[in-house]
This record gives sequence, structure tokens and C-alpha cells, in this order.
Amino acid sequence: MRKTLAIVAAALLVTSCGTRTVKKLDVYPTPQCVEFSGEYIEMPAEGYRAECTSDIDADALEILSKTLKINENAATSIKIEAIDTVAKLQQSGAYTIAISTEGISIGAYDDRSMFYAAQTLKQLACEGTRLPVCNIVDYPDVAFRGVVEGFYGNPWTFENRVSQLRMYGRMKMNTYIFGPKDDPYHRALWREPYPDDEARNIQALVTEAKKNKVDFVWAIHPGMDIKWNETDRQAAVNKLMRMYDLGVRGFAVFFDDITGEGTDAHKQAAFMNYLKQEVVDAKDDIQQLILCPTEYNREWANSDYLDILGEELDPFVRVMWTGDKVVCDITNNGISWVNNRIKRNCYIWWNFPVNDYSLAYLPMGPVYGLDKEISDKVVAFVSNPMEYAEASKVAIWSVAEFVWNAKEYDSTASWERACKALVPEAPEAFRLFCEHNASIGPNTWLYEREESFNSREMINQFTKSITEGAYNSKEANDIATLMEQIQKAPAEIRSKATNKELLSEIEPWLAQTENLGKAGMATMEMLAIAKDGDAEGCRTAYAKVKEAIEAMHALNRKYRKGEQDGVRSGSQVLMPFIEAMLRHVENTLLPEQKPAELPTIIAGSAYADELSCFVDDDVVGIVPHFALLKLAPGDFVGFKIESHKQPTAIVYDLRSSKASQRSLEWSADGNSWEAFAKSGADRLDTIPADDSAMRYVRLVNSSNDTIAIRLGRFAALTK
Repeated sequence: MRKTLAIVAAALLVTSCGTRTVKKLDVYPTPQCVEFSGEYIEMPAEGYRAECTSDIDADALEILSKTLKINENAATSIKIEAIDTVAKLQQSGAYTIAISTEGISIGAYDDRSMFYAAQTLKQLACEGTRLPVCNIVDYPDVAFRGVVEGFYGNPWTFENRVSQLRMYGRMKMNTYIFGPKDDPYHRALWREPYPDDEARNIQALVTEAKKNKVDFVWAIHPGMDIKWNETDRQAAVNKLMRMYDLGVRGFAVFFDDITGEGTDAHKQAAFMNYLKQEVVDAKDDIQQLILCPTEYNREWANSDYLDILGEELDPFVRVMWTGDKVVCDITNNGISWVNNRIKRNCYIWWNFPVNDYSLAYLPMGPVYGLDKEISDKVVAFVSNPMEYAEASKVAIWSVAEFVWNAKEYDSTASWERACKALVPEAPEAFRLFCEHNASIGPNTWLYEREESFNSREMINQFTKSITEGAYNSKEANDIATLMEQIQKAPAEIRSKATNKELLSEIEPWLAQTENLGKAGMATMEMLAIAKDGDAEGCRTAYAKVKEAIEAMHALNRKYRKGEQDGVRSGSQVLMPFIEAMLRHVENTLLPEQKPAELPTIIAGSAYADELSCFVDDDVVGIVPHFALLKLAPGDFVGFKIESHKQPTAIVYDLRSSKASQRSLEWSADGNSWEAFAKSGADRLDTIPADDSAMRYVRLVNSSNDTIAIRLGRFAALTK
């Protein structure tokens, strides 16, 4: 709606909300200020008569009409007026609502405010017949709030994006940035226009975004091959103008994850200023122009790059920032540090729940690690999600709550609400599934999310009892019940959930969670028999545990491709517990089941004590170690493979290293070494292992200088 001179009693509402009430209204994101009497009134059967001095936003009116029944002849009114007082309410999205027996009053700053007020009223309407007697004063903590589709992997589909945009409208998020790394017209073919069918899809998405009061921001990623000449400057202007013709009114330029000529800060600033002049200044309705810099986190900011941007970049241009690392918590101190460098409030790009660096894991747990004191230091906060659009909504829901009203944000409560809202047909089963699929797994940035948090203490206490020779029946029964619930949850989710796209996305993890529950149930059965010293019965139960674990291995093999190392569920607490209980039974009752041989670390360096081996079905290698290993010339790290296994290939992810500085070697006896026939790529590769005599594998610093390596992966595939 257009602003008018009419004034709602906003000051009165703010004053009345000075003392928060204990009673709570079921509205999310949580409003900034609520006064609720505890009483409800019946909606008049004939509906409400709308009184306003300007046109009501059509999308808001549609929601109101479905919620309240708008009738021009009704006796009770809903008054809609503009907010002209109170500083906090002088921003897009701010609104007030007063509900009483006299009727409803809405104060709105702009169309977005009216839309958000309608969304809140929709939530307040109890069973479509009652409304709470209340006053609400509401506004966002952060100006721009939303999602950046900026991950590596399969871009979202058109349908995924429509579903996302509708969620943003519901949760009062106002920004969607289109920048999937594997969209060719975003990155590799950034100079080229979209084909007609894809252009029509973008046009339709822009329309859907407007309907949900979301800024559709289209991002271009020219840094890999930009020439910094007039031809490329004009190519960028032409591309943005084509997107403008499709309805886009916000733009971003990504210079992340590049090397070479495109990383020059002076040239990036000049390029952005040129786009500001030629595109933004040529129009009067472009809301956002955003730069994702090359040094987009503190760990990588080791030059004057950010200072150059701060000095030379037009103040209109927003600068994105991921925090102290690529993937990390967002801290007040870190935000202040970068703001001083770039001379403006930063635009947070938070890399969660994105999992393109840990594809075997599905981060479905609570959203935390966000400082509640940053809202006045950031201009925007967008979450980078997974390629699984529906599964990402668990985290996006909580991000929406945080950026709207940080002081009232509770990560656990928000997560539980998200689980209930996204799978209302089976909320408890879905919550249980999410809790045990929350870990990110080993990663370069040593970032982790807590998993199995409601059962960790119980598992640890029972494990302690077992290792001390005691068996606590109550603890055992509680854990057995938990394992049964975990085993049954996937079937309940599949049979009841109506979101078929979500089911399709999470099916591999549903199957693995089911296997996890079966393995856990068999483990508890084994321990119950073992406590009585029944070796024969325990041997049978032990076999059932191994059979269940083999089912998990089989699923891992199915999804072990490229950088995805299978499908992991319960990896942080439950699987280590199951494996520990197997070792306990082997050591105390079934010594013949102990592995005859285990893989071992070999190291001609100072790091032997820091590294350890793992065995997982058809894989053996070094546990990922992302701390820097500094190897002097001739130093090496490696592992010995069990004699009963035949290696078929060596797989590695050796970050921070160069193939020219190191060699990969194998040996039959650990004394005589041969280089692999294929030297391998710099970072990530698979090398065939053809010799049946191979038992040892190592990485050697073959250069004349000390080198630094992060072991993202260093293992042998076996048969």
C-alpha cells in the first residue's frame, strides 16, 4: 500500500508492549513486542469491513480474505493505516496489529509490511473462528534476510525455487540470491544470454518472488576468465540488462573461489562502480548490488585486499562475508573486524546448512553459533543451503527466526517448530530422524554440529558402566527403546509425510537411519545376553549386529561416488557406541571374533602420534586430518593395509599440496618402494592399484622444501 497521512496509534502500542506478558501467541518468526490478554474473541460470521485510505496490496488482501472474510457490508471493521511515527517502525516490513472486540487495526509502513501483517493474522486465527485479544508491534532486526543458492552441485529445480519463495513469504524473509555454481549462465557462460525456456522460468520466478515480497537477486560469476577490458564490462552490463528485462531488480557479482587475474581488488572495485553507474543509476528501482569478494573470510584475508575495497567501492555496493572461516560460527568480534576493513556493514553469507564439502552427511540439526548482538552490524544475512531444497528448510526456518528477532531466538525450540511445521503428519519421527542426522562429519574447517544431543549423556553413562564391568538394566532398556524408535521412524515418515520431494531427497538417509536402528537393537540384544556369560548365545547375537552393519556398508557402497563417501547416519554418537560394544564383547567373551590384523599408521615424520587409521567395509586409510602437516624433504605419512584385503584403488583429497612436490608410493614389505604409475592430480584424484602384492601406501615429500598438506582423504579402496 502507499503511505498516507493517516496515523495508527503506534506509540501507544509500543508503550503497552513495554512489559512482556507470560502468555504466548503461536506466531513465527516471534514478533518483537506482544501484549496478549489471554482472551479470545469470535470472528463475526459476516466478516470484516476493510477501511483504508489507499489500495491494499493485492497479495496481502488475498491472505486477509481467506483468513478473515472481507465483506464491505460487515459491521465490524479492519482498519488499515500507514505508520508515520516511532523510529523502529520506519523500515520496510514493519507493522502493528491491534485486535479487540471493537475490531482490528493494522499499521503498515509499505506493501511488504501489509503482507507480513496478513501472514501474522493468518497464524493468529485459531481454527478460522477465533482471534486473540492482543497488540503486536513488529519489525525485522536485519534489513535483508534470506537465502543464497550458491552451492556446488545440482542446482535447484524451478519447482524447488517456487516452494522456497513461498516459504520465505510465510517466514518474512525478503531476499533470494540466484547463484548456483553449476548453472552455466551464472559462471562458465556468464556473457551469454539464457535460452528462451530458461529465461521464461526466471521471469516466472521473479513474478513468484514479487508475490511473496522477496527481492529476486541474480548473481553473475565472471572472475574465472574476466579480461577487465571494455568488451567484458559491456558484456556484463548487457547480461544484467537482459536480466532486468526479465523483471530482476537486484544483482550480485561473485568473485569467490577464483585465482589469477580476476582477484585484483582495484579492478573488482572499478568493475562494481561501473555496474553501479551503468545499471543501477540508469534505473530507479534496483534494490541491491552485492559483491562477493575473493577474500571472503578472515582466514584468507592476508593482504590489503579488503582495505582497497573499503576505500574504492561505491557505498551503495554491499560486501558479502562468511565469517572467520569459509564455514564457521558468526561472531560479533569477527563482524566488527571486517566492517572496519570494508567501511560498511557486511552482508553475511552463512555457509550452513550447505553440505557440498561433506556430501555423506545431512545437517538436519538445530541452528546455533550465531551471535545475537550482530543485528546492528550487518546489512543482510543469507543462508547457503544444500542442493536438497526441501531438507534445507529445517535450517532455513530457524535462520528466518534468528534474523527477524535475535533476542527471542531459541535454537532448540526453533528447530522443534521447524520439524513440526515441515512434517506435521509425523513430527516426532521426523525430529528423531533429524537429531541423529545432524553431524557435518570431518571437514577442512573443523566445523561440527552436535548430533544425538538428547541421548549422548545416556549413551556415555551406559558405556562407562559397561567398561567398568557393570550392566545397568534401566539404562539398557532406555537405549534399546531409543534404538527401536530410530528403526521405526523412517517407515513412519515415509508412510505419513505428504511432502514427496522431501521424501525423495532424504531417502538414502532414511534407509541408513533404519539400518542404524536395527544395528542398535541387535547391539542391545547382544549385551543383554553377554552380561550372563552365554558365549554361544552372544555369538549368534554378535552375528546379527555384524549383519546389520553390513547392510549399512552396502548402502555406503551404493552412494560412494566422486566426493561423496557413502551415506552417514548417527556417526557422532550411535555408531561409535555400537562399534565400541562390539570391541567390548570381542575382548571379554568372544576373543575369536577379534580381527586378526588391523591397519596401522606408518610415518617418517613428527606426525605419527597425531594420525590414526580407520576401516570401513571396503575402505581403509587415514582418518581425515585437516590440521596442516608440515613435511620436511623426504618425510612421509601412510598406512599398512590388512593382509586379507586386496586394494583396487587409492583415493585422496590432499589439500594445500601440489603434485609436483610429492609422490605417492606403494610397497609389498614396507622396505622397497615403488611410485604409482599415475602421479595423480594436485588435490583430488583416484589412482588404480593393480599389484596384488601391495600392502603399504605412503605420501612422500619429494621436493627440496618443506611442504604443508591437509589430509581430507587418503585411503585405499579394497575388495
